[in-house]
Amino acid sequence: MNNNDVVYQILSRLNLNDIIKCSTVNKLMNRICDLQYARLMDDYDNVRANVVFEKSYKQMYIGCYEMDKFIEKYTTFGRIQFISKDTLKLNNKKIVKLPKMIWEFIGLRVFNLNNNRLTELPEPGEQISNLQKLLLSNNLLTKLPETIGQFVNLRTLQLDGNKITKLPETIGQFINLRTLWLDGNKITNLPESFCRLSSLQDLSLSGNQITELPETIGQLYNLKCLWISSNKITKLPESIWQLRNLQELSLYINQITEISESIGQLVNLNQLYLMNNHIVKLPRAIGYLTELTDLSFRGNKITELPETIKHLTKLSQLSLERDLSDQQIPSHTLCDMFQSTLALFF
Repeated sequence: MNNNDVVYQILSRLNLNDIIKCSTVNKLMNRICDLQYARLMDDYDNVRANVVFEKSYKQMYIGCYEMDKFIEKYTTFGRIQFISKDTLKLNNKKIVKLPKMIWEFIGLRVFNLNNNRLTELPEPGEQISNLQKLLLSNNLLTKLPETIGQFVNLRTLQLDGNKITKLPETIGQFINLRTLWLDGNKITNLPESFCRLSSLQDLSLSGNQITELPETIGQLYNLKCLWISSNKITKLPESIWQLRNLQELSLYINQITEISESIGQLVNLNQLYLMNNHIVKLPRAIGYLTELTDLSFRGNKITELPETIKHLTKLSQLSLERDLSDQQIPSHTLCDMFQSTLALFF
C-alpha cells in the first residue's frame, strides 16, 4: 500500500481517538466511510477556514458541492471571493432554493435576496452573530424556519410581499431588530413572543389578515413608525396608546369603530391615517397631538369635529369628508384655523 492508494489515504486519517470513540465495529466502519470525504475536503480548505460547520465530513462535502453549484449559477464570483464578502446582493436572480451552508459564512453582514422565487429558507444551525440585514421581499415564502432566532444581531428584516401565514415564537429572540417589514403576507395573528422585540423602531404589518393586536403591544416602546393598514382589526388594545415615541401611525382600511381618548398620549405623532374605517367620532384628546402635520380620516362615519382640533396648528395636510367640511366648518375657515398652507383633501 503506497501513498497514492485511496484506502491508504483514508485510513491515514484515522487516529487513536477515532478508534476509542467508536465503541462498536459498525461505528468504526461508519467513521472510516465518512473519512473518505475528508480526503475530498482537501479541495475546500479555503471554505473550511471561513465557515462554522461542525458536521460529518460527508455533510460538509455535500454542502460545499451545493455551494459551488450555487455560486456558479447565480454569481460571477469565484469561490474564495464569494465566501469572503460581507455583503451579498443576489436580488432579481430567480433563485428558487438556497444551499444549506449559506448561513455559515462568518463575515456575512448584509444579504439581499429580494425579488426571487424562494419558497423556504434553510434552517440556520449555530448562532449567526454577524448578519445584520436580511432582505427577502417579494419571494414565495410560506413560513420561516423555527431556528430563525439564531440571527441574534439582526437589525433589519424585510419579508414583505411573501405568502407567510404564521410567525414562529422564536421571532421574539430578535432583541436587536430595528426594522421589520411583514406587509403583504397572509398573517392572521402575532405570536406571544412578538412584543419582546423591544428595539423595534419601524414595523409594517399592512396588507395581512390580522383581526387583533396583542394586548402587550405597548411593550414595543421604541416604535417610531407603525403601519397596520388593510387588515381586519375591529378594536385597538389600550396599550397601543402607550407608544409615546410613535411618529407615524397608519390604521386605514380596517374595521375600527372607536379611537380612545388615550390617543392624547402620543405627543410625538406627526402623521395619523384613519381612512376607511367605521369611526363615528374623533376624541377630544386629538387636540393634544400638537406635532401632527398630516391627519386623514375620510371614509368614516364622522359627522362632527371636536373643537380641540383647532390646537393642531402644525397641520399641513388634512383629509376629511367634503360634506363634513362644508356643513360644519367651511374650507376657508379651516385654513384660517391652521396654516395658510393647509392642504385639504376630500
